[in-house]
Amino acid sequence: MDLKNKEVTTTRLTEGIRKSWIPLAAVVGAFTGFVSAALRTPPAPAAGTSGTSRPPDSPGSPLPAVAATEPSVELKSRYKLTSVLCGDTSPHRFRRFLADIAVGPDDTLYSLGDDETRVFDAGGTLIRRWAVKPKAACLEVGPDERVYIGSLGRVDIYTSKGEYAGGIDVGEPKQPAAVSAIRIHENEILVADARARIIRRYDEAGKQIGVIGDKNKTGSFMLPNGWLDFDIDSSGVIQATDTGRHRVSGWLLNGEPIGAFGKFGMQDPADFVGCCNPVNLAVTPDGNIVTAEKMVARVKVFSFDGTLIAYIGPENFDPKCRNIHLEVDSRGRIIAADPMQRVIKFFSPAIAPSNGQ
Repeated sequence: MDLKNKEVTTTRLTEGIRKSWIPLAAVVGAFTGFVSAALRTPPAPAAGTSGTSRPPDSPGSPLPAVAATEPSVELKSRYKLTSVLCGDTSPHRFRRFLADIAVGPDDTLYSLGDDETRVFDAGGTLIRRWAVKPKAACLEVGPDERVYIGSLGRVDIYTSKGEYAGGIDVGEPKQPAAVSAIRIHENEILVADARARIIRRYDEAGKQIGVIGDKNKTGSFMLPNGWLDFDIDSSGVIQATDTGRHRVSGWLLNGEPIGAFGKFGMQDPADFVGCCNPVNLAVTPDGNIVTAEKMVARVKVFSFDGTLIAYIGPENFDPKCRNIHLEVDSRGRIIAADPMQRVIKFFSPAIAPSNGQ
């Protein structure tokens, strides 16, 4: 295991994630998927081709961590990298770690790293910063610009100016939540608990009022990687990563499942590779779903029904990424935080991929 990568991502949740119980079904499913892929007989070359465009792997070499089918030029051209924030030459670069990002009103960008929150305007100019508690794992910004910082068993709340405004305890008395994502919906605080493998609903006073993700065969999400991410679209539908099942699942606020898409595969670029993907997720203003994967560090955009409509390839990210934290602003730009390179990249839509068209 890459200890540096572990430090900047999942171990930000400390003991809560490391002690997460991994369902046996997830382990068996992942192992079966790898074996199936490794033993799959490659298709015969099409007539008129030599079948030698890809050299055979050397003896003992690992299975290549790439999709066998290259995405189309159209899929790869729908977004283009337009700017990078907090790079090596920036006076505001992150020196130790970059944990998460969030978009606030007027497309202000909030970042969490080096034990502080930094706020940038839509043009990338730093406008404020303040210290937060060590080992914070994620953040969110509400419509009123209040900032929510998640750590083990806790969500702390700050004003837009960085003044502490209280917080809530998350999880059970003897099982503090491993908080990996936070979203604000109307008067509710929704918190991903990667330890219990559910999304918890809280009112503003910190009272738990519901659970999302427990109405399936296992009674929870399947998270072999110990990470849970989600977002909420404009209609109030929750889209969540179900990494052990290699899918994105949709939920109503009352906890009722409404469908899912995705499957394990190494041939189709739309499929999810590895033991547990997709890891991170965001929803665009027009309802498309953006996902990020590890093993092959890439970002993809799907329509609501699961059709792949855009692809941002691994050449844009550090190959050791276990998380690529995602946000989408009002202009439709995909904002991706690479915690290994400790930079924030902006991908602007070159061809609007709306509703799979």
